[in-house]
Amino acid sequence: MESRFPVCSEQTSPHTRFMSSESKPKSPSSEASGSPNPSPEGPLPAAPIQPKQSFLDRLPPWVVTNIRSKQSRKMLFRCWLSSWAALVIMLPDKTLKTMGNAAFFALLTSLFLPPSFPVQFFVYTISTLMIGVLLGWGIGAAGMRAAVAVRDKVLLKSTLQQARETAAGSANPDQVFKIEIFQGEFLDTRSSVVFGVFLAIGSFFFAVIRAYYKPLIFLSVFGTIAIDIFCTIGPLFPFGQYNLLNNLLIPVSIYMAIAIVVTIFVFPRTANHAFLGTVTLLLGQIKLLLDAQEDLLTSVPGSITPESPKVLQLRATRISMFTIHQGLTMQGKFINAEFSWGRWNGDDARRLEEPLLVVIFRMNGLMNFVKSVGRHRSYNTSNESDSVKKTSQSTGMTDTFLVQQMYRRNEASERQNSLRLIDLLPRLRETTFELRSAASNALTAASSTINFVNINRWSWRSTVDALTEQERSLDSAAERLRRALAEFKATERLRLLEPFEPHIDSPNAPLRGLYLCYVFSASIVVVSEAILAVVETVQGLTSKRRKNRLWAPKGLRQLAHAFFVEKSMEGDLRAYGESQEVQEIVPEEDSEQKYRRDPDSRPPTNALQKIMNGLHLIYQWTKTPEALFVFRYVFLSVALWVPAVVRRTAHFYYVQKGLWALVMAQTTLTIYAGDQLFNYFARLTATFIGLIVGLLVWYVGNAHARGNAYGTAASVAVFLVPLMFIRLFAPERYLQGTILMAATVVLIVGYSWIDGHLPVISNVGIGWPVAWKRWTLVVIGSVASFVVMMLPAKSARKAVRLGCAKTITSLSHVYASVMSAWITDTFSKELKPGPPPAWANSFRKNVTAVALQLRDLKETARLARWEGNVRGHWPYEEYNKLVDVQQEMVIVFSQLASALLELDHEWRADFLHHTKIANPNFISDVLSVFSLVGQSLRTGEPMHAVLPQSLLDRLLYHDAAADVTPAATGIDHAQELRSVNYLFYATGVVCVLQLTELLDELHSITRNLCGEVPFRGFEQWRDVHQRAHAPASTST
Repeated sequence: MESRFPVCSEQTSPHTRFMSSESKPKSPSSEASGSPNPSPEGPLPAAPIQPKQSFLDRLPPWVVTNIRSKQSRKMLFRCWLSSWAALVIMLPDKTLKTMGNAAFFALLTSLFLPPSFPVQFFVYTISTLMIGVLLGWGIGAAGMRAAVAVRDKVLLKSTLQQARETAAGSANPDQVFKIEIFQGEFLDTRSSVVFGVFLAIGSFFFAVIRAYYKPLIFLSVFGTIAIDIFCTIGPLFPFGQYNLLNNLLIPVSIYMAIAIVVTIFVFPRTANHAFLGTVTLLLGQIKLLLDAQEDLLTSVPGSITPESPKVLQLRATRISMFTIHQGLTMQGKFINAEFSWGRWNGDDARRLEEPLLVVIFRMNGLMNFVKSVGRHRSYNTSNESDSVKKTSQSTGMTDTFLVQQMYRRNEASERQNSLRLIDLLPRLRETTFELRSAASNALTAASSTINFVNINRWSWRSTVDALTEQERSLDSAAERLRRALAEFKATERLRLLEPFEPHIDSPNAPLRGLYLCYVFSASIVVVSEAILAVVETVQGLTSKRRKNRLWAPKGLRQLAHAFFVEKSMEGDLRAYGESQEVQEIVPEEDSEQKYRRDPDSRPPTNALQKIMNGLHLIYQWTKTPEALFVFRYVFLSVALWVPAVVRRTAHFYYVQKGLWALVMAQTTLTIYAGDQLFNYFARLTATFIGLIVGLLVWYVGNAHARGNAYGTAASVAVFLVPLMFIRLFAPERYLQGTILMAATVVLIVGYSWIDGHLPVISNVGIGWPVAWKRWTLVVIGSVASFVVMMLPAKSARKAVRLGCAKTITSLSHVYASVMSAWITDTFSKELKPGPPPAWANSFRKNVTAVALQLRDLKETARLARWEGNVRGHWPYEEYNKLVDVQQEMVIVFSQLASALLELDHEWRADFLHHTKIANPNFISDVLSVFSLVGQSLRTGEPMHAVLPQSLLDRLLYHDAAADVTPAATGIDHAQELRSVNYLFYATGVVCVLQLTELLDELHSITRNLCGEVPFRGFEQWRDVHQRAHAPASTST
């Protein structure tokens, strides 16, 4: 009877999509009484009259949401206040003289790193910036000490004597001496060479940090700026000037002090408060997806398509759950490093982290039902021949004769007995309604309780009664969910069997619809159990912590750990154009070092071999994209530095701020060409807009004057509001543009004010001269980095292909680990209820890593399109589809693992020989295709035509060869269908079949990308052979 299971694969499509719901699900009974058309097959009701949209409703969602959010407005005011204070403090002449000719760096830093984080997280972030400046200072100071030591003493003495004679007859000899310094009169070749060497060393160091330690990007950028300042200005001085960075450090330190004070006293927000707020947001996203199942089960024909607005919205919501949880993990690293007032301490709050991750994974499985419903809905009005034709093409490729024959027979049987999924959805909706409603209510109660704990930290009134009411509501929701779960497992699920009762004992019963209903039901069960675990955790915390109190910091070592965690800030880094090479994910129990070998040599055994092996590894590193980026970075830095130490150009370089061209070239340089080309578009566009806004800010506040303190403060105060709003809340892909736009505005206002109020040698100008010079420097830096990028260009397109190869290999490891648990964990008869097995924790970690890699890979593919079609059209659609299919596999893997964890071990062991997907030959076929697809993408070699294009066909072949029946294994299949374990067993089987269908699709896409080695006559012979040797029944 197990031979029926593959029927599920035709209807469970690889492309899972989502539906959204505007409200919680309504009771089927209430709809029947209150709606004239309760059936989804009835005519649609008249569309309600839409209310007139306000001005805000016409704005982008990210604008409207944050304008209406009280928390966002508080954050905006806090960040605006700190930036405006950083401006105001540089307006008086006394403070301006103290801050120096780079006083605008306080305002500039406030827009780079606004105090939008909790205190300790902001201190951590701004500390990375300051540490970078100090490291650059240290390397620059060492270079200056060495440069002074190698100067030609005779030449220095002679030059100083000439300078004294020139200045002797002037009214201000000190000023004349300064002018001679910046005209390059004291340049020395040997000293300049030493500075160049230290610039190369410092650039190499900070480039390596930028390439490999992504969270330290601000350390790298500001460290590079510091070393640039030392090595471009330092060679001009005849003596050591080790305080060159005072003009940078003083403004940055002032902003640090302002920001920390503002963060503590203006709408303060601790990490604990931010963490619980994020938990509330995450629970809201989960509830949205759960309530969306009502729309799914009542959708009208044709309303569920992959590109429909609701599906796209829910797909984005699902991805946002992973992103939010990633941010939650980052916040948790700092939650115990603060003083916090409230009911729950950091450890209490972090107890929610793991249960929420379980809910997210199981929600993935719940979403895996949408595409099947969409297919059935769209086929509802098709005639039989059309339906069979569409069914036979469900995998997107030509099915074999055996598979087509199986599809036709089952499709005909389902239509004849009205057992299609479209016929079963009303019953499925009614059966699962109470459980879905109870789970949604539990999410609401848990979110309300957490929010109550979070916002009532400083309430002076007694909150005992309100807390008691929250606990009562939470307990009621938990009890309702437990009762609904018990009733569903005991009786409600059996209602799904009623339409199939007359056919269960039939040898060719059309049970595909039943299995799909079981998949949905099992997903609802595991999601509800995970939600119940979250609710019980909240119950335990509320009963344990009754009063607000002060919690002292602990676990400060977590800060050091968080400081070097690479994955913590990848989202922001992508916004800065910093793509990262994909790494293969290997299960912990199967460490790569245990099985991967060097085919060209065995491990070194003596000192000489170890030295040579180390040199070989260094040589291999020099061919990586990261190494090429580092070498480009160093070359570019030195090339644009040279004019600063040439006597004829040194003065021009200093006066015209050539340093900013150097900095722009360094910051626009990225690892891959696609990222860099997008950077040019974003930065140049943002700079142009910033020029317009900056000129507007300056001339509105000062007209044609040299600068009025009150006018400047007022003008900046007004324009800073939208600038800061965009900086804080703009979508991630616009982040680098918004930062460059804001920086351009600051440079125009800052340089104009300084040149009007502080005597400087390098007078840039006021207003318009600053703007056009800024634009020129940005263009020069961009052109220079573009030239270096082409020597040679490192294509992001190849990175996408190799990244897909690695993620496919990682998914093969995930498949192997899950199937290993399926066939080996069953023999552990002594297993008892308790914590999940070790493989489950490793599985969640690995699948999360792959999911985040695929998210980043999709962004890299989008940026790769900026490389153009110089050698021919780049098949972006195919690569995008390749990533989409892998994301669907992640969803199916999550559902498979959830079912496997719920399935009784002994029950699964009894069914092991009866489970086709556990056939060792089939497992070998699946892993072989995984390996061959990954290898083809990795090497670019074409795939052979004889490789199986349909793994379902291989499953049928191995099943016919095994010839195992339920009777032979002593299993009463009709009785087992009524077992609650069969819900999870059917889910596991269907998920594996979905994975094989998705793998077939990956195989097909890879054939289109890499090509196919032909085998003339093979397909015809295979078809003839299968027709001649087809078994009597292929109705699996």
